[in-house]
Amino acid sequence: MTIDDQFYSDCLGREVRLRLLATSDLHMQLTAYDYVRDRASSGGSLAKIATLIAQARAEAARNRQLCLLLDNGDTLQGNPLADYLSSQPLEDLHPMIASMNHLGYDAVGLGNHDFDFGLDFLSAHLKGLSAAVVCSNMRCEDLGFVKPEALIERQVVASDGECVTLRIGILSTTPDKTSIWNRHHLSGRARFGRPISCLMEGTARLKHQGADLIIVLAHMGLPLFDEGSEAQNQIREVAALKHVNAIVGGHTHLRFPEADQGKLSGIDQVRGLVGSKPVVQPGVGGSDLGQIDLCLWQSGQDGAWRVASALSSLKPVDANTPEDPEICAMAGHAHEATRHQLARQAASISEPMHSYFALAQPSPVPALLAAAKRHAITRAIHGSKLEELPLVSVASATLSGGFDGPGNFICLSAGEIKRRHIAGLNPYANQVWAVRTTGARLMDWLERSAVIFNTLRADASDQCLVDPQVPGFRFDAIYGLSCVIDPRRPPKFDPAGRRIPGRKGRISDISWQGHPLEPAQEFLVAMTDHRAGGGGLYRPFEDVDIVVQGQVPLKAALLDYLKAPDYAAVRSAKPWSFAQNMGRTAILLTAPDAAKHLDDISQMSPELCGLNDKGFLKVRLHL
Repeated sequence: MTIDDQFYSDCLGREVRLRLLATSDLHMQLTAYDYVRDRASSGGSLAKIATLIAQARAEAARNRQLCLLLDNGDTLQGNPLADYLSSQPLEDLHPMIASMNHLGYDAVGLGNHDFDFGLDFLSAHLKGLSAAVVCSNMRCEDLGFVKPEALIERQVVASDGECVTLRIGILSTTPDKTSIWNRHHLSGRARFGRPISCLMEGTARLKHQGADLIIVLAHMGLPLFDEGSEAQNQIREVAALKHVNAIVGGHTHLRFPEADQGKLSGIDQVRGLVGSKPVVQPGVGGSDLGQIDLCLWQSGQDGAWRVASALSSLKPVDANTPEDPEICAMAGHAHEATRHQLARQAASISEPMHSYFALAQPSPVPALLAAAKRHAITRAIHGSKLEELPLVSVASATLSGGFDGPGNFICLSAGEIKRRHIAGLNPYANQVWAVRTTGARLMDWLERSAVIFNTLRADASDQCLVDPQVPGFRFDAIYGLSCVIDPRRPPKFDPAGRRIPGRKGRISDISWQGHPLEPAQEFLVAMTDHRAGGGGLYRPFEDVDIVVQGQVPLKAALLDYLKAPDYAAVRSAKPWSFAQNMGRTAILLTAPDAAKHLDDISQMSPELCGLNDKGFLKVRLHL
């Protein structure tokens, strides 16, 4: 949007104009390339964002705006290029760090996934960053150069033609559960405080240091539902803090201002305000450049600068956005080395596997991941007393669209499985852990997972099968058990994992090896460290229940399992099914390519209903 006089009509007296440009959750998407499919993509990248940054800076210069460039974390992890770089000794700057220096970032915050490769990796590469690195709720001696706040001084021409100095304070928070999700890297070496209390302390320090303006890089999003006492997405609370003037959000991969956030009270989706504070959340993987335009007015009485007007907006990239050739060159060597590594064969399959219908019936894709986890834990407990416990394994429907769009599915064709396919099966740096728990807790776990389905009413047709506010990674299937899900019944838990009084739930006929599940029976459960650490807002166990915390990466476990896989068992695994003859129709949102595989759900009499506005294929199911 071009800045014009109308936008600043409410500014009084001496004023300055400031533009904040922001990225978040880049997840190492340096260039627009899909490593899993081994082809260029039409999606986002930092190289494309660089073009938008240049345009936004040029416009700011014409309007005599001071311009800052900020990043909100989850930058160094997230795709096969990141994995390759984490395993290589680098003599030069990490390509992402070099690219950020090239673009002239002023400050960056840290996201939870930035810790996935360990503190030594993070320290070695962040030291090369020319921008200030801030994390206000972390204390870590190994990252001594990461400060709880930064105070940046910049000069700008005011409305009266004089050059003035603005003192801009930067704060940043990452989820405090990072210490749990990455305990194998961080235990005893890093501590994380509650974000809101740390921000309150940080704003007080910055005001004492003379900050004219305070910006928060909050690695969190707007809550789509009441998250309860363990809330992770607290943008509303950040916006309510005194002295905070602008906020960059992230973590959830959503966009703001955008209709993705729904109709939330106290939020202006047009101007991008939460309460009275400007907020921007620039998507994922370089999909958008966030922009906040501020007009600051200086009072004649105390000389303080105050925000007189604010406007937040997103600048999305598209298929025609050109990429910065220098960033492409910086990524070039590592990019080609990554492609070469991913081209190696890992295994082969005789029939295709895909995740297109993973939320309509059990899919072989999560079943394969569950089998790999079980295999890894079986080896880890060999010779111990834990072998006496029945072992089950958990896998979620991560690759099922959701917030990440219609490209968030995978299809493995018959023939070779290459390492790039393994990377697509699990894009994160997860470890395989195990917990000891009871049948009663597994029952509640299954009820909690079934929250993902909408309650299908008899008086409505073409209801969405899945609640769009609940991502697929929160739907766990427990392989080794079997159960029946009846989405006609209301859920026993709310999306935050709290039991709803009076609800009987929607899970029935839970069995293990053909026998009803006993509440007191003990089990060993193979899972990822993310789920063991409470990822997904629900933990059906305690820390003391975690009995295997080895450092077996899930990708390595999968490669090991594929040396002698049991594909028949993977394809036949039926950990859950819908109740029969429910007399309901429901719409499943899936990838357009799913139309080629409708025979796989023929028992549901699928009907194609076109594409929705986000590019998902709508399939009517008869349940």
